[in-house]
Amino acid sequence: MKIFAHRGFSGRYPESTPASYRAAIDYAEKTGIELGLECDVHFTADDHLVCLHDLTIDRTSDAVGPLNEWKLADLRKVDFGSWFKQNPTPEEKSITTLIELLDMIKDARDRGVKINLNLETKHPTPRGLDIEDRVTELLAERGWTGPDSPIRMITFFPDALVKIGEVLPDLQRTYLMSYLDRAPGGVLPQGVHIVGPDIEAVRQDPDFIVQAHEQGNEVHLWTVNTPEDVEFCLEHGVEGMTTDFPDIVVDALMAAAVR
Repeated sequence: MKIFAHRGFSGRYPESTPASYRAAIDYAEKTGIELGLECDVHFTADDHLVCLHDLTIDRTSDAVGPLNEWKLADLRKVDFGSWFKQNPTPEEKSITTLIELLDMIKDARDRGVKINLNLETKHPTPRGLDIEDRVTELLAERGWTGPDSPIRMITFFPDALVKIGEVLPDLQRTYLMSYLDRAPGGVLPQGVHIVGPDIEAVRQDPDFIVQAHEQGNEVHLWTVNTPEDVEFCLEHGVEGMTTDFPDIVVDALMAAAVR
């Protein structure tokens, strides 16, 4: 079973902050499990890639406005932690650049921690598919473009899937979906063999998992946060789970294994 920490350990730390990602890495190191991180990336106004889910900084910070209108130096002064908890530490209220996250992953892997990354390119964006080109540059600098790369590219947008296949042909790609009718019969775009639907959509139509498997595709559900969610995944042969609570998922898997 593949487990991915959604925006880091986001059930217990402010999402997408260095603290959230570091906590997930520390959990993987402590337990010895193989764990994937998950991030969403956008451009800032001055051409940096940062990890944030939303197109604006309104929901998760003490400031407002479209992310792509903020420069990185100004984002460094924004508090991304207090919406989640009182008196956040510096790492709990800082934004994370993609470079910083990739460096965390490299350092952890150099220590023997079994860490990888689901990297989601966010669309639509005024810069179109430039984001895939920039990600390719950053991965190439680290030698992470081959079949042994710790990076899996994920996206909701078919055009981005095609572009990723062109610029990073050796990396695995996941087609994310909120609605199952985007992959009727479990059929995915050419060269894509992992589908990532919303668990609530799949609960309404669990036969979709059967159809995806019949097409030779893996199914990775999001967001799996309770023991009941884990049980659903196990009952239906799901291969991967994205979760805000890696500890809850691991405990539920261990409990199921001894039953």
